[in-house]
Amino acid sequence: MCLFWRCCRGMSYLPIALVLLAAATFVATYIIAIGKGDITADFPYISDTGTKPPESCIFSQCLNMCAGLCLCTIYVRYKLVKVLGDTVEDGTLRKLNKIGLVLGCITSFGLSLVANFQETNVETVHVTGAGLVFCVGVVYALIQTSLSYHMNPDFNGLYVCRVRLTLTITSFIFMVTTVASAVVSRMQKDPNTDKLHWKPDEPGFTAHIVSTVGEWATALSFLFYFLTFVRDFMKLRIDVTPQMYVRHLDENPVYPDEMSRLLG
Repeated sequence: MCLFWRCCRGMSYLPIALVLLAAATFVATYIIAIGKGDITADFPYISDTGTKPPESCIFSQCLNMCAGLCLCTIYVRYKLVKVLGDTVEDGTLRKLNKIGLVLGCITSFGLSLVANFQETNVETVHVTGAGLVFCVGVVYALIQTSLSYHMNPDFNGLYVCRVRLTLTITSFIFMVTTVASAVVSRMQKDPNTDKLHWKPDEPGFTAHIVSTVGEWATALSFLFYFLTFVRDFMKLRIDVTPQMYVRHLDENPVYPDEMSRLLG
């Protein structure tokens, strides 16, 4: 427990909370869905575990929280690189950092779509959200890995670069496997197949299992990638400082830019 609290120093609690909540969500909804017989136990898609109530309610609520934590983590990573980059004149670092922020925000938005639009209700939106999470997420990981190599040796070591590169390549391979196998399974399956209860003797079952295993592996790769931020975030703290423009809330505020015009 002491080691856990030591790891949560600075802003490192954000990626830790994200990973723990996401993992707990996937496990809890899987157990509930299997217990109720809503899905088969043979490696369902992650989204399959959050399709029917009550697991769908838990899935949506927790993934929405994960989307918020993901956005905060991405923003803190952006601010961390920005603070370090402000000490040097490096246009490439600033550009990559801004691109990473945009891609990270898109990934977080995709996660919220996955959370709020179940695949059996609004499949098009759900698949779009999943595409943003996995496809844009891989590109985000690639940008962050490029940033890490660009910041070596001035701001970070080579070891974390190699770890992030390994996770990026791994997630890309699993993501491609997931998409390709999903396409094959859809082409082979019978239109009357229950997507939540695939059977081994049904057409497309093998490709379906390969796709679902690939999705779980991709998700785990992403979670491990966010854990690589923990050590960096331990060295950073972000404060929010309020600034009042009045002494009484019934007064009309005078903002700094207005004050400079009055004095000028």
